[in-house]
Parts: sequence; structure tokens; C-alpha cells
Amino acid sequence: MPKKAGGLLVYFDEEQRADLIREKIEGSYEPFTDAFSVHDWDVGQLNISLLCFSEASIDYISLAKKGKRVVTSKFRVEFFGMVNLNAISVDAIESKLNQHIRKYFVKASRGSGGAIPEGTWRALIEAIKKERPSLSDEIDRLISLRRYSGFHLKGEAADVLLQEREALGVSLDIFSGGNQLRDQVLSAWAPKDELITEVDEAELKATLTAPKQGNSSFLSGIPQRFIQEESAIQHDLFNWEGMSPIHEAGVSVFEQGNRRLEVIYANRNSLERTLGVDLIYYHEPFDLFVLVQYKLMREENGQMVYRPSHDKNLPKELSRMDDFYKSLQNNLAIQSNQEYRLNDDGFLIKLVPNKGLRPASGELIKGMYLPREYMHFLVGLTGPKGPRGGSTITFEGAPRYLTNTQFALTVHEGWIGTRGEQSKSIKNMIKQYYETGRALLVAYESNSNTTCSEKDFVQ
Repeated sequence: MPKKAGGLLVYFDEEQRADLIREKIEGSYEPFTDAFSVHDWDVGQLNISLLCFSEASIDYISLAKKGKRVVTSKFRVEFFGMVNLNAISVDAIESKLNQHIRKYFVKASRGSGGAIPEGTWRALIEAIKKERPSLSDEIDRLISLRRYSGFHLKGEAADVLLQEREALGVSLDIFSGGNQLRDQVLSAWAPKDELITEVDEAELKATLTAPKQGNSSFLSGIPQRFIQEESAIQHDLFNWEGMSPIHEAGVSVFEQGNRRLEVIYANRNSLERTLGVDLIYYHEPFDLFVLVQYKLMREENGQMVYRPSHDKNLPKELSRMDDFYKSLQNNLAIQSNQEYRLNDDGFLIKLVPNKGLRPASGELIKGMYLPREYMHFLVGLTGPKGPRGGSTITFEGAPRYLTNTQFALTVHEGWIGTRGEQSKSIKNMIKQYYETGRALLVAYESNSNTTCSEKDFVQ
């Protein structure tokens, strides 16, 4: 059955408790939990909740997930993905609805109550969007996230965004050295409802289509607070003589203390003509680059398989990697502790099992990071073969891959990637990779808010 459209209106009527929660979520948007005995709500199911810290205002809209029972008749409820509504007046909303909404308050002190009826809820959301039109897309994102949580999205557009999702996710893991930031960002992604077709409620499957006009990226579906319009890095990387126009470029910014990660998306093609995704990650503290090319694995007879013979682009892509590595190869002795590498190649391919793009999930897909040299063995004459003698890459046949965690930590700690003169020669590589027809994610990690031009990123 389709998920109901109603939601909750939660009033934190205990002053001390309300102050603690506001302090926790203001600025950091951290999740929090409370106990309620709300009705008609299955454990694990997502809902939409409006959060009120006084009877006079609606302060946040968030997702809410019902957890396990904690006391008699009460269940733990986690609130997350908050969007600040900047204290919308309850009186203003009631005047638009011509009815009282305070009667629907679920008071935290009692922890009991029910969802707002669907018709009233829809009218309430529309009234809120009229009061805060700049937040309309963010509110729609939360509604879409609730609507399609648990779904697997398929289609060519979903295939590309799945790769972009993996590239963004591992970039966040490299930057943060853990998975909390990645989980927070990826689990908040939602598709635009108008791009979803062929919805199968029973199987929780649907098709994600490309927009009829313009372009789209995974970054466009994450919370707006991570998005900014312009970047000096974007200007330096993609605006030089002879560069083709960027059909879409988005910049996401993440910060931890005095550290900063800018993630830039660039794509010359419409989504349905995009050949795949590349990630170029620059780690300023170690002055290193890694480049990852993403490929999808398909299910065959119960196992995930990548067939090189079915990918006509792979030979020229590997050849381009080889040419770059040979031209950038650094034979000079290291000049500092930061330059030491276990491997200074920096070129990898990630094979991603394709089971569909999943909204409301913060997990990376358990795929295979394969260094360039190892990939040559796997597709070569002595590499693993299928029943008919063709090159076939599976988890069992290629056991020396790096997991998501292993790859992220080795880059985070500076053990693999380019060094020295290699890193100084990277601008031309970025330009050529951008011109291949694949979507490009460039992630730039720095220790301060200085721009790449100030750090001689691509000089």
C-alpha cells in the first residue's frame, strides 16, 4: 500500500528539555531521540514531523523514525534531517487554514498523540511553503525521502547517480576519517518526485528518469545547507582557454573544525548521455591526488559480475591511465614525511554492484577498489575467466581488492596517491578527463578556508 501522507506536530512543552534540544540541533542539525506513544506508525517507518518549541511557532520540519519500545506503551523516536523553518507563526498558519492546529500538538511531556489527518496535513504543508517559499524545495525533498525510503530506483539516470553517490560518499569518508558525515549526507538524499515513474509499491521499485530540460546530479538532492553557488576552485579548474562549457556545475562544502572539503560536480552531457563517473580527490595536507573510475557490476546467476568485454570504453580508459601514470611517474627521492607513499600510482577503478539507487540510506555499496596495475592483470591473459573463457571479474575471482574502508583510510592517511612533481602536473589530466563525456566529481580537502588559487592547486 502507498505510504500515508499525514505527519506529526510535536510540541516540546518542557522548557529545560526544549532548550537542550534546540542547543543540540541549531547550527549542527544533529539527530536526537525522544519517547512517544504515537498511534498507527510501524517500527522503522519514516514519518514527517513539525517541531515546535513554543505554542506560538513552528520551528523545524524533520524526518522521524519510530524505534523499539523503551517503556510501557512508549517507543523511541529518532528525529533527523532537520530543516530550519525560522519560527513560522502558528497564528499565520491557522489564518490560512481557517482552523486550529494546536489541537494536533503531540506534547513531549505526555508523549502521546496521533498523526494529523492527511487532508489537513497537505493543507498545512502548502501553507508552510507559502510562508517560506525559499524552503519549498527542501520541504519537498523531505516528503520525497519519506515517500521513497526503502525503494530501489532503476534506469540509466539512476545508474549514473548511483556512481556519483559512491564517489561523494567515499570522499566524505576520506575527509572525515569515519562514516558519520557520510551517513548524515547520503541518507538525506532524495529524488525529485516528478522524475519517478513506474512505481511498484509491492516490490518497492521505481524508475528514475532524467529531467526533460537541463541536467541533474546527486548533489542536487542533498540538503541545501551543503550547497553554495560559487567556488574559486571551480573557477580555476574549469575556466581556462579551450575548455568546453559545463552543462551543470554544483559545489558542496563540508567543514570539520578548520578543515574544509569542497566537492565540485561537472558534466558536459545530459544525464542520459553520460558515460559514467570519475572521482578526482585532492588531499592538500599530503599534496596527493587519487583518481577513481566507477563501473557497474550486474547480477548473473546470483552473483555480481563485471564483464570487461561488454565495456567498449575500458581499453582506452586503461590506456589513458597508463599514459598519465608514465608521464607523471616520479623518480625523485621524497623530500618530506608527507611525500612517502606505499603506492604513488593514484589510479583505481571501483566496481559497484548495481542493485538500484536507494534513498534514505547512508551506507556505501560493498564494491571493489582495484588499482590500475591489478586491473591490468584481471583483464589480461592470465586473469580470471568465465565458463566460456572470457574475462570475468567477481568478488571470488578478484580477492585482492580494497574495501570502501580500506581505500578511504589509506587516502585519508596519505599512504596512496600522487606526490611531488606528479601533483603539480595534474591540471591537464583534469581537463582531459573532463572532456571524456563522463561526469566528474572533484573533491578538494584543505586545512583552512583558503582557495585553490592561493594554494597553487593546479599551477
